[in-house]
Amino acid sequence: MLNREEALKTIEAAYAARASGDKAALATYWAKGAQFRIAADANFLKNVPLSAETPMAAIGELIDKFAFSEMERIAAVVEGRKVAVHWAVTVRFAGGAPVRTELMDMIDLDDDGRIETFVQFADTAQIRALMEAEGAAA
Repeated sequence: MLNREEALKTIEAAYAARASGDKAALATYWAKGAQFRIAADANFLKNVPLSAETPMAAIGELIDKFAFSEMERIAAVVEGRKVAVHWAVTVRFAGGAPVRTELMDMIDLDDDGRIETFVQFADTAQIRALMEAEGAAA
């Protein structure tokens, strides 16, 4: 079983791959049959992939639309294989103006340290505003 440091190292490495846009590296952090979703109403964010059949299908599209930088882990709780992480991150939509926002991730890891489930909570109003500012229909 993973200890706290190993679990957080895995999550931080996955986030680093996400921030750098390295889809191939990010794909290695997911367990077979893993699930990813953003906790949001699909009617409110119509052009944002909130989930997909495979995590990388949704995340790959998110990487293409939303660039992450200046990530800071604010807090983390690790309880066995369950990890909750509160982040501050700078986000750009389609090359637009950057904004600072916060994310909250609820993650379940398998015994090998791969992500089994990942639910992300984000400021959906801010996501929509970013998209509208760049002329994308939310």
